[in-house]
Amino acid sequence: MKRLGPFEPAPRLVVAVSGGRDSMALALMAKAWVTARGGDLIAVTVDHRLRPESTTEAACAGTRLARFGIPHRILARMGPLAPGNLQAAARWARYRLLAEACRDAGALHLLLGHQAEDQGETAAMRAERGSSALGLAGMAPVIEHPQMRLLRPLLDRPRRELEAYLLGLGVEWADDPTNLSPLSARGRLRATMSPEWRRRLGWEAVERGPQRRRREDRTAELLAETIELHESGIARVDLPRLLASPVGEAALGRLLATLGGAHHPPRSARVTRLAARLRAAPAACVLGGCAMIQARTGWWCGREAGRVYETLRLDPGDSGLWDGRFEVVNPGPLPIAVRRRQHAAARAVRPWPAALDYALPAFFSKDGRLLESGGAGCRLDHTAPPHATFRPRSPLAGPGFALVSSGAELN
Repeated sequence: MKRLGPFEPAPRLVVAVSGGRDSMALALMAKAWVTARGGDLIAVTVDHRLRPESTTEAACAGTRLARFGIPHRILARMGPLAPGNLQAAARWARYRLLAEACRDAGALHLLLGHQAEDQGETAAMRAERGSSALGLAGMAPVIEHPQMRLLRPLLDRPRRELEAYLLGLGVEWADDPTNLSPLSARGRLRATMSPEWRRRLGWEAVERGPQRRRREDRTAELLAETIELHESGIARVDLPRLLASPVGEAALGRLLATLGGAHHPPRSARVTRLAARLRAAPAACVLGGCAMIQARTGWWCGREAGRVYETLRLDPGDSGLWDGRFEVVNPGPLPIAVRRRQHAAARAVRPWPAALDYALPAFFSKDGRLLESGGAGCRLDHTAPPHATFRPRSPLAGPGFALVSSGAELN
């Protein structure tokens, strides 16, 4: 935990507990760590309700944790999952519920129980997809999100140690059978790779971590030097300088993920091909749901309007994330729908190419009437309802994070 800090003087943690051995061991270790520092811990189990027995298993996890004085909440996922990859949809639904649990608890840190074999499986799956050497560093031990810090303290711990720890305490656990399903990528790997080989890959991934962190720091510096990010989620790019850097392609991938509302950058091979096209100086290129357009005022990057399909409906008092990029709030008094713009803004108020305007949000009434606000369909500030704030799924770079204690006051 010391490596993952800093922490506030009396840390408040949320730990995600599936009921399996890894997360149960993490919860008990975290309880001891946080108690010694005068903080507190809340365990949370997400019940996806994809199996008939999942609700009972979630309740059993709470019963086992109660023996150690750990409060426990069950978060039931409601409604259908997004179509397509069921595992990925369940994972993102789980993270959304966990983020809400952290917000409700006033907790800044979310602990996850991934361990060395999990890290090895991640590295193996990325190798199959042709990831770069840095991608083979696997899961990061710390990820900064706008709402919380996601921490993985056990990435260098083998599962057998966690199992021995629980057995020594007389604690039972329940393994999720879907983790062994041949329908999932991890299930197939677990059927073909020995635990020893998975641990070896996991430790190799951990060893690559410092190299990746140094590269991420250089990438963040380059982005700060070459990107002018507008509050509309559109960026002016000093493209020659960006592409001349050894970490230019990594920076370009991060830019596409942020402006495209994606969770991750496009695959490195696709970014390399895009960089080659941009060096040939075309007028425009597209990748990852974004468009790179050269104008009189320079190179600009923004969401590709033709890839924006989402309609977000908000009742009075509701808020939501639209297109993975904008946090929209509807203070009322009427329901609204958020869709992409149908008209470009007046040229006097935008320096970027008009084509990028069509990917910005616009507000419509229930009967489909455009709600004018500031003469442009929406306001990107907090002065007029409804309003949208650019808050994408993934930031350009992880924000610096520190809590400074001054006497009895926490700033």
